[in-house]
Amino acid sequence: MTLALIATAVLLLFALALHSTFAIFRWLYLPISVTAGFIGLVLVLTASSEVLDSLLPGHDLTAVLRSVTGHWRSWPGTLIAIVFAGMLLERPSSSAADSLRRAGREGLMVWIIVLGQTAIGLALTLLWIQPRTGVPDAFGMLIETGFAGGHGTAAAMGQVFESEMSFLSGGRDLGVTMATIGLVYGVISGVVWVNLGIRRGWTRPKNSSDQQDVDAIAGDETANDTNLEQLPSSRGPAIEPLLLQMIWLTIAFAIGWLLQASVGELAEWIETAFNPASSVASEVGEAKLHQKIQLSEIVNSFPLFIYTLLGGWIVRWALSVLGISHWIDGPMISRICSMAMDILVVAAIASLDISIVSGQFESLLVLVIGGSLWTAFCLLVLSRQILPREHWFELGLINYGMSTGTTATGFVLLRMIDPKLESGAAEDYALAAPLSSPFIGGGMITIGLPILILGKVPLAIVVLSLIAIVLLLIVAARMIATKHNRSG
Repeated sequence: MTLALIATAVLLLFALALHSTFAIFRWLYLPISVTAGFIGLVLVLTASSEVLDSLLPGHDLTAVLRSVTGHWRSWPGTLIAIVFAGMLLERPSSSAADSLRRAGREGLMVWIIVLGQTAIGLALTLLWIQPRTGVPDAFGMLIETGFAGGHGTAAAMGQVFESEMSFLSGGRDLGVTMATIGLVYGVISGVVWVNLGIRRGWTRPKNSSDQQDVDAIAGDETANDTNLEQLPSSRGPAIEPLLLQMIWLTIAFAIGWLLQASVGELAEWIETAFNPASSVASEVGEAKLHQKIQLSEIVNSFPLFIYTLLGGWIVRWALSVLGISHWIDGPMISRICSMAMDILVVAAIASLDISIVSGQFESLLVLVIGGSLWTAFCLLVLSRQILPREHWFELGLINYGMSTGTTATGFVLLRMIDPKLESGAAEDYALAAPLSSPFIGGGMITIGLPILILGKVPLAIVVLSLIAIVLLLIVAARMIATKHNRSG
C-alpha cells in the first residue's frame, strides 16, 4: 500500500510537470490524473522483468510491480464509495419544483442523450457485436458507462459488470478505456463544433473584453475554490476543519457499509423464512437459474457506493435535525472527493488489463462510432429543436462534454464562447442535474439495468423499449419547446 501511494504521488507530480512545461496538454484540457494514469500504464507495460532486475540486482522488482498494480486495482471500489458518500453530504438537495420550472427542457434533453446512448449500444451489441463475439448483453452499456458516466462511473460499474448478474468479465477495464476515448474525443471534436458554431452564428455576441486566452480561462477555473487557510474557525467546534469533514465522510461511509451488510442479511433471512427449501434443486441448471433470480443475489449485486450515497444523506439529515448542519463544509468535502476521484482515475488507468481491451478492440470501436454519431446528432440537431433558442448551442456544448466524458469538459467548451457564463446555460444545466444525474449516466437506472433487466428480458425487447422511450421523450420535448417559444 505504501509503495502504491508513493507511486501514485510520483506519477501525479510528473504529470503536473508535463502539463506545466508543454502547452499541448493544456490545449487538450486533459486532467492531470488522466495523464498520470497513462504514464503509469506505459511504465507497467514496458517494464519487463529483465529491465527491472538489472536496476537493483538481488531484488524482485517484478513482484513489487505486481503488488503495486494489485493495490491499484483494489482502490476504485473504495474510492468511488467515498466520492458517492460526499455527493449528498456536501450540499442540500435542490428543489425539484424549481428545477422543473427553470430547466425541464434541459432535463429531458439529458435523458434523451443518455438513454439514446444506451439504446444504440444495446442495439449494436444485438445486431453486430454479439453474433460475432458472443459478448453478454451488458457489453452494450459501455457507451453510457464510459461516455456519459466517465472514469468514476466506469470504475464503479466494473463491480456491476463483473457480478454474476451481468457476466461481463473485464468490464471495468473496458469501461475505463471507453471513458478515456470519450474524454479525448469530446475535447477534440468539441473544439471543432465550437469553431463551426462561431462561423455559423450559433453563439451569443461577445464583448471584446470577453475574448480571453485559452490558458487564462484554464487558469481561472479554480479561482472560486475555497482556500483552506481562509476558512473561519467559527464554522465548527475546536477541531481541524479538514479533519472534521473527513469524519463526516467516514461516518457516511460506515453507515453505507453497515446498510449494505444489513440489507444482504435481511434478504437472506427473507428467503430462508419464506422459502426454506429454495437452496435445493433437482438439476444443476435449475439450481443456477434459481440462484440467479434469488433476492439475496440481486441485492448483493448492488455495490457499496449506492449505500454510501444514502449514508451521506443520512449524515446531513441528522446534523440538520441537531441544528449543526453548518458544521458541514461543502467546498472542503468537494475537494476531498475530488482528491479521491483523481487517485481513482490514476489507479484505474494505470492498472488497465490491456489484454482484455485489445481482445475487444473491434467491438469497442463499433460502440465508439455509434456513440460519437449520436452525440453529434444531439448537439447539432436535437439541441436546436429542444433547448431554449437564446442559448441552445451553449447549453448543447455542456451536454456534449457531459455525454462524451465529463461535465468539466462541457464547461471548458462553454467557456470558449461564453467566458463569463452570461448566457444562462450553466444555470439551466445545474438546475436540471437533480432530474437526471441520480438516475442515468451513472445513476440508479445505469446500475439497475444490467442487474435487474439484462439477461432476464430478451435484448431485442429491451432495445425496442428504449428506442420507443427515446422517441416519446423527443416528441414531448419538442412539444414543450414549441409551446415555450410561442409564449416567449
